[in-house]
Amino acid sequence: MPDSFFDSLPYILAATGAGLLGGIIALFWSPGLHMRSAVQHFAAGAVLAAIAANVVPEVERMGTFAGIIGGFIAGGLAMIGLKWVVVTFEHGKKKGAALPLGLAAAAAVDTLLDGAITSAGFSTSPELGTLLVIALALELLFLTMSVGIELRESKLKKWQSLAITSGIASLFLVGAFGAGFFLADAPEATLAIVLSFGAAALIYLIAEELLVETIEAEKSLFPTATLFAGFVVLLGLKLLGE
Repeated sequence: MPDSFFDSLPYILAATGAGLLGGIIALFWSPGLHMRSAVQHFAAGAVLAAIAANVVPEVERMGTFAGIIGGFIAGGLAMIGLKWVVVTFEHGKKKGAALPLGLAAAAAVDTLLDGAITSAGFSTSPELGTLLVIALALELLFLTMSVGIELRESKLKKWQSLAITSGIASLFLVGAFGAGFFLADAPEATLAIVLSFGAAALIYLIAEELLVETIEAEKSLFPTATLFAGFVVLLGLKLLGE
């Protein structure tokens, strides 16, 4: 394991902690539609900025055409496959089976990939890793909160709900450790492929988990404003770090 990984470990643990916190909050508080929509839009804007202003330029610098396009296509196909599995599972559930296992499974896979993407970012540069971990910590906080709220509404016991959301959050650390081990001393072209795959996964996260539910649910202008606010905040952090 390279020294750069251990340097990044406090940031990775902080992001994991954000996921744990989201699950705890869900046990006691269920935010209203407008509040949940606003914070999810803010997180989406931050993740979008991480992709556009940080991941894509680094991928262009390090990778080859075939590696970048291949990594992105592979990531897109993996996310499409994940959605197909979740939709098939949800449609196949018996009536009355309200436990959102499909949502929890999708969140678990997303979190595992987020950890791997963050570790790849730190392997590329401390600046990229830091900005990724800020954006993904926000995303993980509200992702585990959303899963926790769904679990609570399904009448699951509090300790069971917390165990599930804590397990999901812990997968961020697992993904980061795994990528840190396998990507140790990896060439830049390999890191570019991993980050391209990750960019596709993050786009799926924005489109399918952070935005789609709240866009369908209400038409307030405030959440749209928070989308741009999240983008500007993370972009500003990048510019201040240069």
